[in-house]
Amino acid sequence: MKKYAFINIPSQELERPPAAAALLGSIIKSIGWDCKVFDFNLFLNDTVTKEAWSELEEYWRCKIDILSSDAETQLQESFRKFMQQLDDYDPQWIGLSVFSRFSTVSCYEILKFIRPRTTAKIMIGGHGISGWPGSLPNIDQNTKYDTIADFLLKEKFIDHYITGDGEDSIKELLQGNKYPGIDGLPPIQVKDLDSLPVPSYTEIEPMRYYYTDEPGVYMTMSKGCVRRCTFCNIPDIWPKFTIRRADLLVDEIRKNKLEYQVNLTHFTDSLINGSMKHFRELNKALAELKEDDQFKPIKYMGQFICRTKQEQTEQDWELMHKGGANLLVTGFESYSERVRRHMGKNYTNEDIAFHFEQSAYYGIKNVALMFVGYPVETEEDHEYNKQFLYQYQKYARSGSIHMVRWGYTGMFRDAHKVEKPGDVEMIIDPDFEDKFKNLPQGLRDIALGLSWINKKNPTLTLRERIRRRIELHELSVKLGWPQTRSREELTILYNIMKNINSNNIDVKDINDLEDVLDFH
Repeated sequence: MKKYAFINIPSQELERPPAAAALLGSIIKSIGWDCKVFDFNLFLNDTVTKEAWSELEEYWRCKIDILSSDAETQLQESFRKFMQQLDDYDPQWIGLSVFSRFSTVSCYEILKFIRPRTTAKIMIGGHGISGWPGSLPNIDQNTKYDTIADFLLKEKFIDHYITGDGEDSIKELLQGNKYPGIDGLPPIQVKDLDSLPVPSYTEIEPMRYYYTDEPGVYMTMSKGCVRRCTFCNIPDIWPKFTIRRADLLVDEIRKNKLEYQVNLTHFTDSLINGSMKHFRELNKALAELKEDDQFKPIKYMGQFICRTKQEQTEQDWELMHKGGANLLVTGFESYSERVRRHMGKNYTNEDIAFHFEQSAYYGIKNVALMFVGYPVETEEDHEYNKQFLYQYQKYARSGSIHMVRWGYTGMFRDAHKVEKPGDVEMIIDPDFEDKFKNLPQGLRDIALGLSWINKKNPTLTLRERIRRRIELHELSVKLGWPQTRSREELTILYNIMKNINSNNIDVKDINDLEDVLDFH
C-alpha cells in the first residue's frame, strides 16, 4: 500500500485540528492509500521554548527577517526530530498544507530541510502558495517568478503543487492524471460536496489542541457566496455557490460528538446563512438532535451576513437558538448606508438594529467585522462608524457583541473590482514599492495593497485612512468594546508607515496600543 504523509505547518492557531488535514486525509484513504497526518505546527510548539516559539511566530509572519542563534538552533533540532518520524513512516509522497501567507516562510524552511533528506515525491497546496515569492526571506533574486508555488517548483524544492480546491485534484494527481489545479492548470471548484468522505481526526484529536473554552472542529457547509461584494475575492475563488445537504452536516456533527466528544462546530464557510431555506433546514435538524440529552451541548459558530427584516423573521432567530447558534462572525462593514450600497450590501441600519436585538434576546454572540477607509468613504461616513460604537455600546458591554474587528485599512490589489463610473477611479502609486525598500519583505505584499488612491475622493490618502483606523481603535477602547487582532494589525501598519520614505504621519501613539482582548 502506498503511503502519503500529510504535514500541517505553521503559522496557524492551535485552537482546533487543521480542517484540510482531516478531510484530505480521508480522501486519500478513499483511493486505497495509507495516509498519516503530521501536525508540525503542534509538534513545534511542544518541542521549543516559549521564547523561541514567540520568535518563530514573528518570523513566520514576516515581522523579522532573521532568527536569533538560539531560535535557529531549536528550530533545526525540531526539524531533525520531526524528520525521524517521517523516516519511520517511510512515505512515497509528502504533502505540505500552506494555509495562508503566514505559512509560506515555514513552508520554505521545512522544504530546505526535508528535500535533501528524502526520496519521496513532495507536493504543496493551500491559499498561501499563490503569494508573491519576494515575501520569502533572502530570495530577492528569485522574484522573477509569479508565485511561491512557481518558485518552489522551478527551483526543485517540490515536484508538484495544487491551487484551488484540492478535494478532487489530489486524487487525480496521486493516480497520475492531469487535472485542473495541478501544476499551474487553472483550478475548478470541487464537483460534489455531498460525495466527500467524512473528515477523520484520529491522528489529530481535538482534545490535544489548546482550545479556549472547549474542544471543537472545523466543518465546511458551503463554498462560494450568494453576494458579490466589491472588496471580496470569494467569487473569484469559488464562482458558484454550492452547499452540502443539511442531513449530512448533522450526521457529521453527531459523529464528532460520539467519537471525539466535540460539542462545538466552527463552520469555515464564507457565510452560513447564504441560503435561508437550507439554513432553516439545518437549524431544525440540529434542534431535533439536541432534544436527546447527550447532544444538548452541541453548538456552532461561523461567518454570517446581516439580512433585511424581509428576509428573516424572529422565528428564524428562535430556531437558530434552538439549533445551537453560539457565535456569528458578521460582516457589517460600515455604518454608512451609502458606503454599504456601493459595496453591494443593501440592508439598512434598522436591519442592523434588528440583528443585534434578536442576537441579544436569544443569547447569540457576534464578532462585528468593519471596514476602515473604503474608497468612497468620506469624513461623514467615518463619523457614522463612530456613531456605531456609541449606539451599540450596551451590546458590547453586555457581551452580546463579543468583539469588533476594524482590520488594517482598505487593501486593494485588484482595483478594477471596486471601480464604478463617477464614484471610484483607482490609481496605484507607481513609486510606492521604492518607498518601502527598507520594509521587511513579508510586509511588502500588504503594503502594495495599500498603495491606492481614489481620484474621485482624493482626500482619502493612506495617511488619512490610518488616522481613521487609529481613531476608531482608541474610541473602541474608551467605550469598552473588546477587539480582536488589533495589536497585530496596528503593528503592521506602524511598520509600513515607519519604513516608507518621505512619509510624515505621526505614529508615535501606536506603540502604546494594546488589545483589549485577544480573540484567539
